[in-house]
Amino acid sequence: MTDKMVNGILFIIAGLGSMVAYIALGETGLLDAGHTEKFAAYALLTLPIAFMMIKNVTRNTYIDAGLIMIVVGLSIGLVSDAINSAELGGDSDLIGEAIAWTGWSIMYLGISITGIGYLRTDLFPNWLSGLLTVASFAMFAFLAFSTTEILTNNGDNIVPPLWGINSLVLVVLGIFTMRRKE
Repeated sequence: MTDKMVNGILFIIAGLGSMVAYIALGETGLLDAGHTEKFAAYALLTLPIAFMMIKNVTRNTYIDAGLIMIVVGLSIGLVSDAINSAELGGDSDLIGEAIAWTGWSIMYLGISITGIGYLRTDLFPNWLSGLLTVASFAMFAFLAFSTTEILTNNGDNIVPPLWGINSLVLVVLGIFTMRRKE
């Protein structure tokens, strides 16, 4: 299997893996909350790896900066999800929620900056790099600038469509990565 094939598959896993974990395994009751979060985390870990593999194809400081932000935000987000899924009770849910939105917003800001880096290369069509930038920035903006009250009351209506759009863009990145000419 070629490097670009593996890289493309990693983008597709990053785009679809957490959705499969939450919807197909968690919502159906096949896995409890803790195991669902673990499987989603394993799938999301492919995201920085996929971006890092692209980083090795071309040198670009925006891609480098975005990758660092993705790793930091992903780490914070995964810790918050682990706290929430542990069902420790008491203040642990409040602690998990308090840090979740910061972590996930940092990750999406990093993806947006990486998209700007892709706009400065010929790795992907400009429309796809632009879509990555705009979709991830929209998710960042909603998570970063919404209050806890807005996120609690409206997050279930707004986050899933934004998350779905971002996941779709990652899948398309994966397809273009696999089809890219050397």
